Amino acid sequence: MIGALWTGISGLKTAQSAIDNESNNVANVNTIGYKASRVSFADMMYQDSIGKGSRVTNAEKQYTQGSMKGTESSYDLALYGDGFFVVRNVDSTGTSETLYTRAGNMRMGDNGTLQDANGYEVQGWAMSPVDPSSDIISTNNNWTSFNQFFTEIAGNQIVKFPSRVETYAAKMTDYAESARSDSTVLSGSGIKNYASKVSDIEALVTNYNDALSRYAENPEATSSPSQAQRSVIDFPDGASSSLNAEGEQIYVFINGDKYTQDYVQEIATPEFITAIVGPIADLDGDGTADAQGDYDVLASRAATYKAMADRISNITGLNAYTIDVSAANNPSTAFSDVINGRIMIESIIPGEEFVIGDIAESSDNIEIQGTTTTITESVQGTGQGAVDSAMRALRSAVAGNQYDVYQQSDVLTDDNGISVPWDGTNSVLTYTMSIDGTDYTITTTPGQSYDASIAELITSIETAAPHPEITDKVSAKLVNGELVIKSNTTGEEFTGIMRYDPTGTGTPVYRKEKNLELSGNTGAGAEFMQIISTVDQETSRTSLQLKLDSLGLTDESFGEISVDETGLVTMTQDGVDFVIGQIAIAQFSNNIGLESIGDNLLKETTKSGTAIYTINNDNSTTVNEKNLELSTADLSESLVNLMVFQRAFEANSKSITTSDELLTTLIQLKR
Repeated sequence: MIGALWTGISGLKTAQSAIDNESNNVANVNTIGYKASRVSFADMMYQDSIGKGSRVTNAEKQYTQGSMKGTESSYDLALYGDGFFVVRNVDSTGTSETLYTRAGNMRMGDNGTLQDANGYEVQGWAMSPVDPSSDIISTNNNWTSFNQFFTEIAGNQIVKFPSRVETYAAKMTDYAESARSDSTVLSGSGIKNYASKVSDIEALVTNYNDALSRYAENPEATSSPSQAQRSVIDFPDGASSSLNAEGEQIYVFINGDKYTQDYVQEIATPEFITAIVGPIADLDGDGTADAQGDYDVLASRAATYKAMADRISNITGLNAYTIDVSAANNPSTAFSDVINGRIMIESIIPGEEFVIGDIAESSDNIEIQGTTTTITESVQGTGQGAVDSAMRALRSAVAGNQYDVYQQSDVLTDDNGISVPWDGTNSVLTYTMSIDGTDYTITTTPGQSYDASIAELITSIETAAPHPEITDKVSAKLVNGELVIKSNTTGEEFTGIMRYDPTGTGTPVYRKEKNLELSGNTGAGAEFMQIISTVDQETSRTSLQLKLDSLGLTDESFGEISVDETGLVTMTQDGVDFVIGQIAIAQFSNNIGLESIGDNLLKETTKSGTAIYTINNDNSTTVNEKNLELSTADLSESLVNLMVFQRAFEANSKSITTSDELLTTLIQLKR
C-alpha cells in the first residue's frame, strides 16, 4: 500500500509534466517556426514483477515540416526541409554567440545587415569587397560606383559557378542625349552621324548581353576573346580608273545592300600636291600630265573615297577608313592608299561577320570591278573572353575618343603660350607613350617638314614599338597631337602625347588652340561603367550587408530584396540585380539534441553535434521567399491530449486516495 502511494505520486508528476508540455504547445500554436514537443514516458524499477510508477524521460521537439503561410514581405523566409537559419548575437562587450532558428521573419537592421526578429544578425556568405582596380571599369575616373547619372542599363547578368556567384552590372549615362554627329573635317576616318552612333550602341548592348547569357549558361567554358572582322575594298586606281568627272560613281555591296557614292568635285590644295610623290599621268584628258587638273582629279577621287567611307561608317556595326597622313585626319594607312581607292572596313561588333559583294566604278554604263581582301576573320569568342571583348567594344562606342582638330593657322606654343614656328631645319618630333608605368619615346629625323616627320613617326611606331601589345597592333592612328594604337591581342587602345622640339635642345612645345567647332568625339560622348561583384561560398560566414552604398555598388542605399531557393540574396535597384550574399543553412546530425533557449532560438550541444554546411546550400533544403513556416503545434491534438493527461492525473490521484483509505482502515483495525 505504501508502494501504491508512491506509484500514484509518480503518475501525478508525469501527468503534470505532460500537461505542462501540452500547455506550452497550445501557447505557441501561433509562434513562427515553432516545433511542437512531445513528452516521452518510461516505467520505473520493478519489485516482485510489479512496477514502481512512471517517469518523464524527455520532452523532445518533433522536427516535422510546418505549413507555409504566404505573405507580401520579401523579408519573410521559410525553410522547406531539414535545416536552420544561422544568427549571431553580439553583446556590448563584443562577445558573440552563434544560434539557430527556423523563424524566418527577417528585417534590415539600422546598420544595414539582415537580422532576425531579435535583432541578431543573420549569417551567410557575404559579397567580397569591390576592388576598383580589377572589378570596376569606368570611363570616368572620378566615378567608382553607379550614381544618378547612369540612367541606361547596358547589361546585367548573374553567373553561377560551383562555389561562387558573380554579378555583371553595366550602366551608361544618357548616350542619346550626349551623342553628336562627327565633324565632316574628319571625313574618311570612321566618322558617324547621330543616328548611327545610337544604333551602334543598341547593337553593341545586344551583343554584350548575348555574350553574358552564353557565359552564364556555361561559366566553365574556356575563355577566348572575340575578334572583329577587318576587310579592305580596293577600287580601280591610276590609269585603270575611270573616276575622273562628275556623273561617275562608285558602289559596293555589303550584306546584300548596295551603297553608292557619286563623284565629289574637289580642287587640289598646295599641301595635297606636295604630299604626292613622283609624277602623275594625264587624268583629266587635256593632253598634259602632272598639271593642276590632274591633281584635281586625284583630290576628287580621294574625296569620293572618303565620302564612301563615311557612308559605310553609318551602317550599323561598321566603321570605314581612308587614310590621309598629310591632312592628319585620323590616318591608319599610307597617303597613297587614299588616292588609290583603298578603304578599310571593320566591324565594331566583335565576332559579327559582314559580307562584301561586288565593288566597282560606274561610268557611262561601263563598270570596272574592284577587289576585296579580308585581313582579319570574324571569330566568336567564348566564356569571359567573349564578354570582355563585347564590353570593350560597347565602352568604346559609348565613350569614344576625343578628336581635337587643328587648322593650318593653329600655332605651336611652348609652356608659356609663346608661339614657336616649325622652322623645317632642325625641328624634330618627339612622341612619348606610357604603357604599364614605363615611358617609351621615339624621335624623328631633324630638318624634315611637319608632314614628313609625322609620317616617319607613325612608321617608327608601327615597325619598332617596344611593347607586344603595340607590336601586335590593329592600327596606328595619328589624331592631331595624339597617337592612338589599338592592340590586336587585347583590343585595348594605347594613347600618348605628341611633343615638338623645334630647337633640338630637348625643350618641348605643343600644338594648342584646337578648333572647338570642328573637334568632335568618335563615340557618343557618354560615360560607361561595369562592376563585377562576387559572392565566394568558400569564405568564412559572416553578417550580410544589404545597403548597396555600403557595398560600393551605388550611391543609393536601398533596393528591392529577393531571395531564391538556395538562399542567394539579390538587391534590385533601378532595374539592375546585384547578388549581395547567400544565407547559410545549417544542418545537424541530431536535431533533437539542440537546446531550446527561448525566442525561437536553439543552441548547439554535444548531443546535436556541430553544424554542417554545404556549398551553395546544396542540401535538399530550400528557402521559400514571402512565406513563413507556421507552428507545428496542433490545437485539436493538444486539446485531446490535455483531456487524456487530465484523466491520467485524476486516475493517479484516485490510486493515492485509495491507498490512503486502505492505510486508514489498517490503522483502525489495530485499534
